[in-house]
Amino acid sequence: MARTKSRQALVKEIEAAQAKLKAHDKAEAERLGTLAMKCGIGGIDISDEELTREFQAIVTRFREGASKVEEPAPEGSRSAGKAPEAVDDEAA
Repeated sequence: MARTKSRQALVKEIEAAQAKLKAHDKAEAERLGTLAMKCGIGGIDISDEELTREFQAIVTRFREGASKVEEPAPEGSRSAGKAPEAVDDEAA
């Protein structure tokens, strides 16, 4: 069986993939940091440990409950819920 790629070629591919992943992670960190600052997170007094717990809670909420997360109803809309039962005036 003939080899298709040398070890050196595979190492170069791995290094390129690692560099691409590092660049992706850096861009994602910058994006999340920008969003956090827009929301005012830089102005609150919170420890790194507490902030990490809150971020983990957000991740858990969206991973486990992604199908459960409902869009908020537009203001002023009515739900098509159960109609109130009729009152029998003659029985009173």
